[in-house]
Amino acid sequence: MTEPPPPVSSPRAATISPAAAARTPWQVLVVGAGPAGATAAHRLAVRGFRVLLVDRGSMPRWKVCGCCLSLAAIDELRLFDGLAGSGRNAPLGAVRLHGVRVAHRGRAVVLPLPGGAIISRERLDAALVEAAITAGSAWLPHGLVTGLVDDGASGVATATLAVRPGADAAAVPTTITAEYVVLATGLADRVRIGTAAGTALPTRAGEGTAVPDDNRVGLGTALPPGAADLPLGELTMAIGSDGYCGLVRLEDGRIDVAAAVSRVALARHASPGHTVAAILAAAAGDGNRALPSLAAIAAAKFRATPPLTRRAPLVAGTTGRILRCGDAACYVEPFTGEGIGWALASGRILAESLVAAHQGVGTSLGHAGAAASRYEAAHRHRFESAHARCRRAALSLRHPAMRMATLGAARMAPWAARRLLPMVIGGRSREGCR
Repeated sequence: MTEPPPPVSSPRAATISPAAAARTPWQVLVVGAGPAGATAAHRLAVRGFRVLLVDRGSMPRWKVCGCCLSLAAIDELRLFDGLAGSGRNAPLGAVRLHGVRVAHRGRAVVLPLPGGAIISRERLDAALVEAAITAGSAWLPHGLVTGLVDDGASGVATATLAVRPGADAAAVPTTITAEYVVLATGLADRVRIGTAAGTALPTRAGEGTAVPDDNRVGLGTALPPGAADLPLGELTMAIGSDGYCGLVRLEDGRIDVAAAVSRVALARHASPGHTVAAILAAAAGDGNRALPSLAAIAAAKFRATPPLTRRAPLVAGTTGRILRCGDAACYVEPFTGEGIGWALASGRILAESLVAAHQGVGTSLGHAGAAASRYEAAHRHRFESAHARCRRAALSLRHPAMRMATLGAARMAPWAARRLLPMVIGGRSREGCR
């Protein structure tokens, strides 16, 4: 079986010890160092706040992801000093994306998709964490949050971490206090939240996470460079009745494979790899040298995500000091390819909301309720219509007649498809979706 690739470089060492982190009165604790968490940490640190960024793993790391940067994502990256390229240069050595090949029932249509880029999550996430560290954030990897207390009386939130300083070291229990906690913990957001008295507080409004019944599951793997002749700079999307699969060649030559599949199909096949191979076979056939062989796909070791479409309250607890962003807040089935851009924007909006709510008071973070309300309003303004649009796009692909009509129209009138494509994936920096 093909395992996910090793990290592109050695792990980024911690910049602070668990003991020193426990002694420091943090203004913001950011849990999760993906694009959303690293962005929030970076922008808050730039403004002079004491920020601790923790992650249960290390950097660099492999993630299930389509690895595409939209125009909106590139615009967000330009807010990080030194990360984004200028002119025709892609950020961080990413590959420029020039087109998308959509395959369905053995037929394909190629549409130009200029302006985007392709980059591995190992390279992207490690660079964003490094930018946050350079801006002044403290970095503590291998820190698993096992509990979180929203203490309204003391005006702080308290997080309990199990920190593993080394690969062979025992976990060290560590207690961190912060005025705010940002949960950028992804789809697998399982942080337990309670009060100082031990009462569970799932959310400020008493609402839980909403997951649709027809949800799909994400699957992903990475294949070696020689697994196919997939052109550099082209995204291939294979669409079938059981889901869809995207394939791109990364900047280091590996082939990234990411799929969204129905749970019924996953249960019907012998393995996740066989599920993805069946989608590719129905959409693009076998023997296509531009794609990995069905045998290679079936034999690959895939990782799975929790159900893809979900929504959780942006504000947890009762005081407004615990905030969610990125995938932990909202995720919509990712056919439209705006995932990384949405995560970057979500982290930025959260940081800007905290800063804006406390202008005129230096680097003092008080008035938690005002900051939380500002964040909810800004997030709703930025993403509400995009979430609905993405959901409609994903659901429409589940109907055979709609798939056939859309692909047929694209083949007959490619000029119209080129104009409609920006409407499907969102405008430049104006809105984001998964």
